[in-house]
Amino acid sequence: MSDPAPSPTVSIIVPVHNSERYLAACVSSLLEQDHRDIEVILVDDGSTDSSGAICDDFAARDDRVVVLHRENGGIAVAQNAGLDAATGDLITFCDNDDLMSPRMIGRLVEILQETGADMSCCRWRNVGASAAASVRQADLGAAPGHHIAFDQPGRYYQGVFSKLLRRITRRELYYFSEANWGKVYRRELFDGIRFPEHRYAQDVAVAMDLYRRMDLVASCDDPLYYWLQRSDSVSHELRSTRYYHDIVRAHGHSFDVALEDGIVPARAYYGLRAIAREKRSVRTPADRQLYDEDVRYVAERLSRLSVEQRARCVALHAVRFLETQVYDRTVHRRT
Repeated sequence: MSDPAPSPTVSIIVPVHNSERYLAACVSSLLEQDHRDIEVILVDDGSTDSSGAICDDFAARDDRVVVLHRENGGIAVAQNAGLDAATGDLITFCDNDDLMSPRMIGRLVEILQETGADMSCCRWRNVGASAAASVRQADLGAAPGHHIAFDQPGRYYQGVFSKLLRRITRRELYYFSEANWGKVYRRELFDGIRFPEHRYAQDVAVAMDLYRRMDLVASCDDPLYYWLQRSDSVSHELRSTRYYHDIVRAHGHSFDVALEDGIVPARAYYGLRAIAREKRSVRTPADRQLYDEDVRYVAERLSRLSVEQRARCVALHAVRFLETQVYDRTVHRRT
């Protein structure tokens, strides 16, 4: 009888910046994973609070923790530093103020190996910070849920993003976002791919590049990642013209890759419509120049769509826009 295959090591990359209030809970949730073969890479991105010291304390107590201290460069710089340092067979990410279920890594490794997929993903719970611990505790001991495997992930990424429609068509497990958390990737997917630095929406910018490399994705209905909403998070900050510029350009690249691959770029189309919010953000002549450039950039891309493609994009945009209005008035108000 042959020996069982060795358990794959999973590198968990955590960009850390001024998160002293939440970091200990986050890292503790990673070290509590049932899948023990992990390395936790904490990239201290120029923190000015006690976050760096918290990272060092975890490294002193657990040899699976690796700490990188660097000058502040932004989340993409920190993610890339983590990718460069990672030694695991598989890669995942976690935001420095979120939590993982103890079952998350083990479950995602299990379905990835069972199906031979290039990436595996789970569902997540979007909860207020004050309720996170109790929700996580209530989920302990839950039985594994249902999972599927499918090809053409880029097509599903672009086409399955309306919550209402995916519920009606029973395609919930075909939905996944560009967010790096809640997923386990084969390490080689990132060969030659790094996040664009000093930009917002760095995850959107590389999403289609990653998905076009994948033959198969495994998806389960287990809610194993806890995405915490806080009133002081980046998602609640005032948006600048530069912010919307980066959003538009990231989705523009996604749009280009989708069309190259014969995929209707519906999600990218939705992202390009951020041009309307960019217009409202203009305050200075420099903002106006950036906005005018983006108007031409968006128009050139939309001109490539056929009548049928544009109709599909417009219809999905309308449904998703209404869903977003509801989301902003409910979920984003949690604390």
